[in-house]
Amino acid sequence: MSTLTKVLIVLLTVFSIFLCGIVVTYVASSENYKKSADDARRSIQAAKSREADAQQQLEEEKQRAQNEKAKLEEQFIKLTAQITSLQGELDMANRERNQLVQKVAGMAATVETATAASRQQTTLFETAQQEVQNLRAEQSNRRKELDETNQMLVEKMALIAQLEGRVRQLTEENQDVESRLNQYLQQYGRIATRPATTVAPRGTTVQPIAQTPTAQTRMISLNGQVTAVDMKSKLAEISIGAAAGVRPEMKFHIIRGDRVVADILILETWPDKAVGIVDLVQQGMEPKAGDRVSTNL
Repeated sequence: MSTLTKVLIVLLTVFSIFLCGIVVTYVASSENYKKSADDARRSIQAAKSREADAQQQLEEEKQRAQNEKAKLEEQFIKLTAQITSLQGELDMANRERNQLVQKVAGMAATVETATAASRQQTTLFETAQQEVQNLRAEQSNRRKELDETNQMLVEKMALIAQLEGRVRQLTEENQDVESRLNQYLQQYGRIATRPATTVAPRGTTVQPIAQTPTAQTRMISLNGQVTAVDMKSKLAEISIGAAAGVRPEMKFHIIRGDRVVADILILETWPDKAVGIVDLVQQGMEPKAGDRVSTNL
């Protein structure tokens, strides 16, 4: 066998071995590529499935978002309407608050005026009470003086009665003397004149009578009407005065229908009117203008 043949055989053997390696490599590589292709195909299908799911979820989310947007728009419209309504109510509340502030200011001014009037009425009432107390003290002093005067008058009248008894006794003795003198003169033809007796008869002494304002009020019947009433200071004005005979410390009855509402004690008088302190007789009933007043029931 020649060398060339040997070389060719060796080359053929090497080439066959090389070709076998290439075939084995190709077969191995083709299986890997197929598996890779199958994996890639399955990945693509899974990706398409996920894409479809994602697309469906996206649509659902879009629909949900649109629904939420519609709801939010509806709520926004409602909230806008509520805000408008609340703004109107706030404006109304502000106007009412301003009105209330003005009313409170007016009421505060009224309270201050009423307080000042009340203080003035209280001062007038205290002055009137002081005057009443002074009048009562003066009346008490006058009554005391009157009692003392009556006591002195009784003592003087008792003394006068004793003196009258003594005068009567002396007169009787004088009459006896004159009678004997007349008898003596008649014996000689003379007539004696008898002097007039100036002694008062027995039992003609005058007893003192104590007159009080109450007795004087009861003796006089006066009628009129209530013209004004101020229950805060418990003062009332009547339609008759000094010209009709009204005097301080007179007591009048305030009558409505057939019921006595209150009593009034006169403090001060004018020619055509008088003012006094009101003393309620029945709780819950107060005098008012137009009620009748009278000293006697």
